[in-house]
Amino acid sequence: MATGIVSWFDPERGTGLIVLDDGREVPVRRVQIDGGGSQSLHARDRVEFDLHESDSGLVVSGVYRL
Repeated sequence: MATGIVSWFDPERGTGLIVLDDGREVPVRRVQIDGGGSQSLHARDRVEFDLHESDSGLVVSGVYRL
């Protein structure tokens, strides 16, 4: 599991950006959030997630707030 901080998240668009603990940035979408009923994040939320490499770069899944 990887961890990071939410830089920003737009609940209307369902997209945002997570800054990993090592400084890399990765996009996040609403469908990737495992929120137990709440599929939204807020700036400065600390999150944990699975991190995968894809053809288009880093991808997150199973995102949840710590």
